[in-house]
Amino acid sequence: MIEIFGIILSLVMFISFSLFPLNIKSYQKIFYAQNDFIYDFLFLNLLINFLIMFLISFTNLNFFYYFLFIITFSLIFNIINYFNNNNFKFKIFKKLNFIIFIFFNLILFVFIAKNPILSWDGLENWYYKAQHFFYNDNFFNLRDAIGPAYYPHFGTFLWGFFWKNSLLQYEYSGRLIYIFVFLLSIFSVCDLIKYKKNLKIITIFIIILVCFDIFLFMGYQEVLIFSFLIFASKNLYYYLEKQKKIYLIVAFACLNLVPWVKNEGYLFLIILNLSLLFNIKQFKKKNEIFLFILLSTLMLIIKQLIFINFQESNLVHGGKIYLPNLMEIIFFIKSLFFGFVIAIIKYKIWLFIFFGFYIFFKNNKLKRQYKSLIKILQINLILFFILIIAIYFSVINHSYGLNWWIDNSLDRIIYQISGLYIIVLPILLNNLKFKF
Repeated sequence: MIEIFGIILSLVMFISFSLFPLNIKSYQKIFYAQNDFIYDFLFLNLLINFLIMFLISFTNLNFFYYFLFIITFSLIFNIINYFNNNNFKFKIFKKLNFIIFIFFNLILFVFIAKNPILSWDGLENWYYKAQHFFYNDNFFNLRDAIGPAYYPHFGTFLWGFFWKNSLLQYEYSGRLIYIFVFLLSIFSVCDLIKYKKNLKIITIFIIILVCFDIFLFMGYQEVLIFSFLIFASKNLYYYLEKQKKIYLIVAFACLNLVPWVKNEGYLFLIILNLSLLFNIKQFKKKNEIFLFILLSTLMLIIKQLIFINFQESNLVHGGKIYLPNLMEIIFFIKSLFFGFVIAIIKYKIWLFIFFGFYIFFKNNKLKRQYKSLIKILQINLILFFILIIAIYFSVINHSYGLNWWIDNSLDRIIYQISGLYIIVLPILLNNLKFKF
């Protein structure tokens, strides 16, 4: 019973971080939001706190003080809003959609609590980083932690932070934040479905069903990247639709946290920047896109300089240039092809994504209406698969063997990037009235 109480308190804590510092009224004013903003509102507050926590991870500040600050002021802040803001009144908590969100969180929290084991990678490469932050240490002392020093730290900082500030301080309590962000991202992107509430709920259920993998919650970091990419793509879509730079800023924040979660995140960011650059003619405010690309590149350089100076730098895991013979090339193509097939079968969300792209390209009206977004995603997808070929070609002669790399990482790389493309599904469902 005490564990159930601890799980409920963890959820209350996550929601508290999602209700401060912005209130609904200020959010509406900044984003010109009218309807269906609940999960965007919760996410933006969470993102603001994540950014502050990211900065705190480089300091000697006692993390508990920040936790106490958020919990206290979130409670006071929202009680005041409850009495002063007629539009607030906690209406969001009375919506069926939000009740389902709470229900899914509690179910998956219990699911993790009943089976709190860590995977090999989660234990060997990530757990001790989280433990490092559990004991209130900072980024600059990560060399003392067990595991690769060149692995980024932000996902494990969240893990350690919420582990430390949970009721029972059980290790799995820190990983529950991954579930909360995962569900928040899916509910958020499905808020784009405007016309049919039942269709929205069914879509949410299907996406959760095909994207939830208990293995990835055993200490892996892929879920965070998956979720950040969902939020990034949604805000890029808003930016294309409304031309408000605030959406580009939010997308920038999401994308530039990704390299601090896993090393391949910097490749995802580079690819997206190239996609924006190749489609620069599609944008009305080209200077904002150039600035986005420039600042993102600068952030990547800063990250590398920090790791070179304070940790280790190893972006290729032993990969190198190698000229194989014909038989090795055939073996490479065959292995990679089967790896792709298995990964897509495992993460069936890609079947829905590919179908969505097929419908967009088949219907000229849809293709014209969402031309900019689809072109960005299309080029991103092409560059992404070229990147995968390059990554695995670089390890074709590695001592572990090509099949080992494909078996142990390809599915997770494909899973992460799928978050960027899920947005095609709610957009497509909004246009079911079109005849194909």
